[in-house]
Amino acid sequence: MTSNSGPPRRLAIFSDIHGNLQALEAVLGRIDEMGIPDIICLGDVVGYGANPNECIETLRQRGILTLAGNHDHAAVDLTDITFFNEIAKRAVEWTRRALTAENAQWICSLPFTHEIPPDYYFVHASPRDPPAWNYVLTYGEARACFETFPNPFCFIGHSHQPTVVEKNGEELTCPEIGRIPIREGCRYLVNVGSVGQPRDRNPRACLVEVNLDTRTLEYIRVPYEVEAAKEAILKEELPGELAERLSYGY
Repeated sequence: MTSNSGPPRRLAIFSDIHGNLQALEAVLGRIDEMGIPDIICLGDVVGYGANPNECIETLRQRGILTLAGNHDHAAVDLTDITFFNEIAKRAVEWTRRALTAENAQWICSLPFTHEIPPDYYFVHASPRDPPAWNYVLTYGEARACFETFPNPFCFIGHSHQPTVVEKNGEELTCPEIGRIPIREGCRYLVNVGSVGQPRDRNPRACLVEVNLDTRTLEYIRVPYEVEAAKEAILKEELPGELAERLSYGY
């Protein structure tokens, strides 16, 4: 991942694939077109969607560094699903049956966090307590997160809500999503949204590029074959809501 000259100057980060192979393939195709050499996945490779094994194998074959997500751990019985809603529980139970032994073992090997010093820190949910799978949804929660990592950038997923919190001294702001200038002296908490189940009313898959040469963070939305992903979910007799929501990004 890193070179002799330091951390990557360009890096693609995405999260929350959730077994949506069509979305993952579209995102990786866009990354390849853009010529971004370094890629990190922030977890939740499985859960909800119909192709957990294929998604895992795609990441493994490409050697993409991947973190553990709560749905990944749920699928191998490493986290409590008591508080999952009924649809999520049904998806977890189906995924447990569907996973190959080899892919389940791969999930068990995934780390909670990754760091590329001095610039980057990565975690699926919150840097405050990664195994607790806490959400970062408020300024107060974001402020507490900034106290737990020293790096200029921390990338997270989990909520499926693309958001950037910029910290300038003690002031927090949320720049408008799009192509965001990286300002000197500021630090950034970046939720990269979701590849396979967007929840910001935009059905296109989401990823983020950080580019230290142009000093930008950019959200990139990628269309994919939504109908094919929906058909795969329904074919496996997973809850119909999991298919329908893909059309609306909600």
